[in-house]
This record gives sequence, structure tokens and C-alpha cells, in this order.
Amino acid sequence: MAVDRAALIAQLRRVFHTYGYDGTTLSRISAETGLGKGSLYLQFPGGKDEMAAVVLSAEGDYFYHGLQALQEAGTPLERLQGFIQRLRLDPARRQEASTLDVYTMGEARERFGHHMEEAARRWILALQGVLQDAGLAPACARQRAVDAISRIEGTRLLCRCLDDWQMYEQLMDDLPGQLLLPVC
Repeated sequence: MAVDRAALIAQLRRVFHTYGYDGTTLSRISAETGLGKGSLYLQFPGGKDEMAAVVLSAEGDYFYHGLQALQEAGTPLERLQGFIQRLRLDPARRQEASTLDVYTMGEARERFGHHMEEAARRWILALQGVLQDAGLAPACARQRAVDAISRIEGTRLLCRCLDDWQMYEQLMDDLPGQLLLPVC
């Protein structure tokens, strides 16, 4: 049976982002994908770690696509709006943990934490760069970037807890303008 690799990675992503790294088992993966454990090992000889790494790589592609909006032509406001548009979540993603959640807790932290640290640093620097382009001082721009990431991730978690995504959508609407306020 031929396996559609992209579809398989999407299925793996759902499992890891639903149960986290520690809660993801081969039984859960098998149930989601319809593949037996032997078939999974044929696709991923490294087992769960390899599957998690492949999902993380795919998430990295998605993440860096979002960051590209911050480096495209346009005013700082337009670049921030383009970035925020890429952060909007469809209903399926709303029910899943963020990539930072999945790969920074439990055993995943030991295996993949350095990738998450690099991603967070790149996110901060990309946002900081746009804010500095808008005229904010470097220290102010950095603090706003850190605060923005904290707000995005925290609001996402809170909305998932409350099963109310209005706060997240409001944050997405308001954040570009808030980040560009001239006074720190």
C-alpha cells in the first residue's frame, strides 16, 4: 500500500498536537493513521522520535513561512498584519496544543528544546526588526516582541481552556497597531 507522506505527516501532527509528545503512543498513532506498528516503522525506522522530528520539521516550514511576512516589502504595519494573518487558526488547530507546548514539555524538552529555543529567538528577532524599522528603540522593540509572543501563546492557551476564541481573534485584530504605539 502506497503511503501519502504529506497526509501521514498531517495525521502525525494531529496526534502530537492533541496528546503532546509524552502522551503520543504508537497505539494512538496507529489508530489515527490506520497503519499498523510495522508499517509505521517502515516509514519511520527511528520510531516515535523520528516521527516527532518530521512533524517538527513540517511545523518549522509553516512557522518560517509566517516569519517571512515580517521580511516582505511594505510598511511595518502591513508586514505585521501579514504575519498576524498567518497566525490565525482554523477550528482544527484551535483544539490542538501549540508547537511550543508540544516540544518544550516533558521528554520532548530534552530531545527538541534546542529547536524551540532557536525558533523563539528567531521569532523575537523578526518582530523586533519590524518594530525597529517602525522607529522603536531596540530595547523597547525587543520587549514588545517578547510581550507579543507571550500574549499570543498565552491567549491561545486560555481560549482553548475556555473554548472561546473571541479573545484570540480580538488579539489578532489589535496586536499590529498595539505593537507600533510610539511610547514604550
